[in-house]
Amino acid sequence: MYAIIRTGGKQYKVEAGDEILVEKLDAEVGAEVAFEVLMLCGDEVVVGKPVVEGVTAKATVVDQVKGK
Repeated sequence: MYAIIRTGGKQYKVEAGDEILVEKLDAEVGAEVAFEVLMLCGDEVVVGKPVVEGVTAKATVVDQVKGK
C-alpha cells in the first residue's frame, strides 16, 4: 500500500517505513507531523477531491537540515 501526500507545494509517493526529505516543516526534531493524503493505493485506489477524507499520513521529524 502506498499514498500520495502533499507538503510544501509538492507531492510525494510514500509507503510505511519510508524516509523522505521535504522542504521547510515547522516542527522540532522528534515531533509527529500529519500530511494530507491526495491518493491512497492498496487493494483499491481512492482518489481525494482534493484530499481523501478522514485519512492522514503520519511521520516523525528525524532531522532539520539546511542546504548550501
